[in-house]
Amino acid sequence: MPVLLRYSIIFLTLAVTPADAAKPQRIVSVGLCSDQLVLLLAQREQIASVSVWARDRNLSYMIDTVGDIPLNNASIEEIIRYQPDLVVASEFVARETVGLLRQLGFPVKQLPLATSVDEIYDLLTRFAGWTGNEQRAQALVDEMRRRLAAVEARISARPAKSVIIYSPNGFTIGADTLEYDLFLRAGYRNLAAEMGISGFREISLEQLVAADPDVLQIDSSLSRQESLAMAALQHPVLEKLIRRRENLEIPLRLRICAGPMIVDAIEMMAARR
Repeated sequence: MPVLLRYSIIFLTLAVTPADAAKPQRIVSVGLCSDQLVLLLAQREQIASVSVWARDRNLSYMIDTVGDIPLNNASIEEIIRYQPDLVVASEFVARETVGLLRQLGFPVKQLPLATSVDEIYDLLTRFAGWTGNEQRAQALVDEMRRRLAAVEARISARPAKSVIIYSPNGFTIGADTLEYDLFLRAGYRNLAAEMGISGFREISLEQLVAADPDVLQIDSSLSRQESLAMAALQHPVLEKLIRRRENLEIPLRLRICAGPMIVDAIEMMAARR
């Protein structure tokens, strides 16, 4: 079911209350991940602007909901023009802009990094509290839990497959990350975590070959094809390994940000089990 239709059905069941008048009415988002949550949780009339990344077809899960909402490049001049009563951003996005906005007296909230699905539930609840849309967040959390329970029931009797991510410059993703939790919930063993890797770390092709994963996830969309970073992904050794292994491709728009889209990624991975 298309994302816009799915969440429209959920939200049509939620009543409008007098408390709506106390909600922020000029919300500005200055980064992709805060864009996604604003578009998911806030009412259209509350949103003054989202970032240009919300229109990126490769990265934005909510691209079809942007409509006529004005876009910004996270510049201080653009943001001030909207006179926001709430600015939202991720912890690692537009730091200088966020700092200056606070100095100027604008209310700013920053999203913490989520490293598990349980933390996404907390993030949705917290974000909804900032924007006054708690019922919407609870509806999304309930729907996520229902779908994940269905995935768990479907794969519980199947043996886990081993998987490893390999990205430009030879980076992989291990424990203490959202990707780790996604793999676990979809029925996969993250070999990078079993190698003692936490977070993001570079590994050699020799380490990748020695890990001998059942499944490879090659993140070839993270860099331009002609860039030096892509050289590791074009090595003959890797090409040979790819031919002999199952290749798992999960679109970035489903896993680059924390939100309900993560369940889409888990369902896609679980379907390959």
